[in-house]
Amino acid sequence: MNFFINSNMQKNKSGIEHAELKRAALFRDHHESFKIVLRDWSQTLHKDIKDSGLSDAEVINMFDYFQGTEKVTEKNIQAKDIDFGVAVDLYENDPKNNRVLAWQVIKKINGESQRRLLGRINYFSFAKDRISSTEMFDAFGNLYAVNYYDIRGFLSLTQWYTPDNKIGTESWQTLDRRSVLESFNKFDAKGEFKKSGWRLVDKNGSIYTFQTIEELTKHFLDSINFDYSSQERGNVFILDRTHLGDWALRDLKKPAYTVIHLHNSQAGNAEDEMHSILNNHYEYSLWNTNDYDAIISATSKQTADVAKRFKPQARLFTIPVGVIPSKHFQEQRIPMSDRFSHKIVALARIAPEKRLNDLVKAVGIAKKEIPDISLDLYGYRDSSDNFKAYQDIKKAVEDYRLADEVKVHGYTTNVSVIEKKAQIFAVTSIMEGFNLSMMEALSEGDVGLTYDVNYGPNELVVDGENGYIVPNGDYHALAEKIIFLFKHPDELQKKSERAYELSKRYSETKVWQDWRELLDDAQDKWPEKISHYKSPLLFGLAENGGKL
Repeated sequence: MNFFINSNMQKNKSGIEHAELKRAALFRDHHESFKIVLRDWSQTLHKDIKDSGLSDAEVINMFDYFQGTEKVTEKNIQAKDIDFGVAVDLYENDPKNNRVLAWQVIKKINGESQRRLLGRINYFSFAKDRISSTEMFDAFGNLYAVNYYDIRGFLSLTQWYTPDNKIGTESWQTLDRRSVLESFNKFDAKGEFKKSGWRLVDKNGSIYTFQTIEELTKHFLDSINFDYSSQERGNVFILDRTHLGDWALRDLKKPAYTVIHLHNSQAGNAEDEMHSILNNHYEYSLWNTNDYDAIISATSKQTADVAKRFKPQARLFTIPVGVIPSKHFQEQRIPMSDRFSHKIVALARIAPEKRLNDLVKAVGIAKKEIPDISLDLYGYRDSSDNFKAYQDIKKAVEDYRLADEVKVHGYTTNVSVIEKKAQIFAVTSIMEGFNLSMMEALSEGDVGLTYDVNYGPNELVVDGENGYIVPNGDYHALAEKIIFLFKHPDELQKKSERAYELSKRYSETKVWQDWRELLDDAQDKWPEKISHYKSPLLFGLAENGGKL
């Protein structure tokens, strides 16, 4: 089995999730088995993976695995199905807060009655007929527990509260309400209230304790490695988010082929890749590179830089994180004359490292010669430093008087439609690992403009052919290229045609050949790996000398 390790498959996806989905489609088309391994618990996971084009069988979540809820028949529970331990006398709708209040009516000796709140039944904001959680109150009006329901219609997690209103214990349950996984919170020696440990009861009834979620994750990875490997064929673990398994994959109990996937620059400063401090996301795995079997980079330049700086024993592969389906190349090309005239787009998180305010400034300069220029920015807003990146964009818009020309939109999944209507796609990031949006835009015939930054943009854009690469941080040079292209429609069209052609570098056929090389290497190494493996003793250890 091929495992792609990540944390979640949320609605608003980053480049890593998009890369995994493209990889999944490629593996699916070539009948190569895979599972996206997700570590984090989420109520809406199975809705999110369905919306992402995945099936339940193509995903394995750590909490689902231990709860036995990987495949569940959906049902829609109602407010009256919730058990509060006592009879509910009155249900009160509270549509403003998207919930129902459950009351017990207590009759006094004098004939009067008094209502006592038993709980609040909350619904998902996007599915008002689906229960999201129930808040449970004791006879004194204190919150003592919150039950969280999976979108598929069952109680998944209970959080038990302490008398001082803190989450003391969390309990994940099976469909028959049996607690199988618990986490505990308490005050440490410094007086900080934090998670102190985990307790797991596995499907065989064995009890395990772990101090950290990392230890629990390792046990999970060991478990699925045992479940899916055989004497003839080993598993391949591709670490898309290194912090989720960089330590665990170094010491699996049973052999596997382990891969570090560099989705971003390995260096903290991508422009000084030979000397700068390491990207903290990759620091541990790079220090221990020789304990893994392979390293994947998305570009040939990054592969060369990794080889030059670290000289790893692990085998290096260059595999683009993006892939363009074969059918895409059969679509009719859209001439520049059929697009929105002088339209520029950028798709990226509204975050400081994307430097989108630079692009706004470049548009402001270009507007003097291209009066009808327009820029659309798409992406969810990074909240760090009080939404500084968005504030910087607003300031640039104000400084250059671009209120009518620049529009900031939210996160979108309607990428191809947007790119088909644009003429230029721009990237102004500090650094990139690849940039899927740029790849997709070029495949739609957009002309690329980018700062000269590692890695991805300066390889996706071939300077002077399908766009231009300008000096890093020089938004005046960016403006000059915008003006040139919009003033020379023949050059704009020629580069658009070249963008279509050069996109064949990322065709399904080409990228699958790259993956096939890695998968073949994994299986070539399996006989040697398994030959040194000694299976644990299982017989004669259980009750009455049975098998564990």
